[in-house]
Amino acid sequence: MEKPIKTEETKVIEQKEIKEIKDLRAENTRMTFDFGRIRMDIIMLKAKLMELEKMESDATAKFKGNQTKEAKIVEKLKKKYGDGTINLEKGLFTPVASNGQS
Repeated sequence: MEKPIKTEETKVIEQKEIKEIKDLRAENTRMTFDFGRIRMDIIMLKAKLMELEKMESDATAKFKGNQTKEAKIVEKLKKKYGDGTINLEKGLFTPVASNGQS
């Protein structure tokens, strides 16, 4: 087994230099943790956004369905009572006067 060839003398690194490197490594470790946390936050936000978009889509479909139902009810009432206005609070129908009537 060969011994490594020494070309220079071993030197002691100053504590200040060691501290700088250790501080940078510690900061990089914290940053790696932060990157992971940020990525997880992004994943959770995307999941929440997808959930909200689904809720919006469902609400939009229900709203459109309600509009269709209302239009059918209005058409049914129009066939039954004719043209006019409905006062929902009082439950009254007021027919529209046709041309030629006072």
